[in-house]
Amino acid sequence: MNLLTIAFYELRRIFRNHRLVLLVLSQPIVIAIIVGLIVFQDPKDIKLGIVNKNNNVYSTQLKEKLKNNENFIASDYSEVDTNEIKNGNLRGFIVIDINDTTPISGQVEILNDPTGRTVKYVVEGEVNKTITEISKNIALKSISIEQKSSDLTPFKLKNFDYFASAMMVLLIILVTINLSGISITTERATGTFERLFVTPYSKVDVIFGKALALFLVGTIVACIGTASLYLIFSVSIGSLALVALINLLVVATSVTLGLLVSSITYSVVESVQLAMYLFFISVLTTAIFTPIETANKYMAQVIKVVPFYYAVDASRRVNMVDAHWENIATNIYILIGTFLFFLLLSIVLLRREAK
Repeated sequence: MNLLTIAFYELRRIFRNHRLVLLVLSQPIVIAIIVGLIVFQDPKDIKLGIVNKNNNVYSTQLKEKLKNNENFIASDYSEVDTNEIKNGNLRGFIVIDINDTTPISGQVEILNDPTGRTVKYVVEGEVNKTITEISKNIALKSISIEQKSSDLTPFKLKNFDYFASAMMVLLIILVTINLSGISITTERATGTFERLFVTPYSKVDVIFGKALALFLVGTIVACIGTASLYLIFSVSIGSLALVALINLLVVATSVTLGLLVSSITYSVVESVQLAMYLFFISVLTTAIFTPIETANKYMAQVIKVVPFYYAVDASRRVNMVDAHWENIATNIYILIGTFLFFLLLSIVLLRREAK
């Protein structure tokens, strides 16, 4: 009987907090919908470049058939441009090098963007199917076409490298968003939050002081996480300066997002729930498990609003295809803009609460 009384009391305490109940009960629904929309289909609308080295009847038919493939968004190129891969504009190139001789011979080479992961298998399968279809149309001739496929990267990549670049970002988010998410609510719960604002320090000093401390902790976590992945698994790392810049911006963005969580929640439990809620949404929407081409077309647009998607995308391109500043500059500017937006919004809300 005592057990039931305590259980009933605990349930009343939980369900009395309507904000917490909403956070808890909405999570399975929202996460299930997000997962379903992200792995909605086989990769679609794959952006490719097609290089046709010899304009003859067979190669032209093959090129046009590939451009009309419902899974591809293909454009003509005079040559392979690796910057299109580094910039994230294309998922690969199809190079058609076929001679109009008897027998017809040559090769079709597929150069994949390794950051696309499962996309390349769809491309390889569709190209092979298209070659077979075209061959049937000219069945009277002998045909000897070789199909080759390789990743367009200067690095020797392992399977884990695809996940490691994303893990560099997600490890930072996991720690910093939780620490900063409970920073203010912990002070509020212990009664020190109000006392801080009657000290000689200004409200902005208090907010920036907390942000700086959390930023330093996040930076340490970023260094440890990246070093661990490199030393233990020998993961591929491109420009160390760009990796460090991406990580620092992720730290800054997740700290300010956590402070924003603190500003709109009123208990430590609420803060933890919302912080973890946002973390799992970030994990799902950064394309860590599946490329954006598998997402529902509307969900793909939603993903592009999530700032950490751009961090993972930039990290992968730097570490997997040796992208440089000019290739990821847009991603960096988006992260900076998001950081400033979260910082301004959290300051406004916390200052208003402190009045």
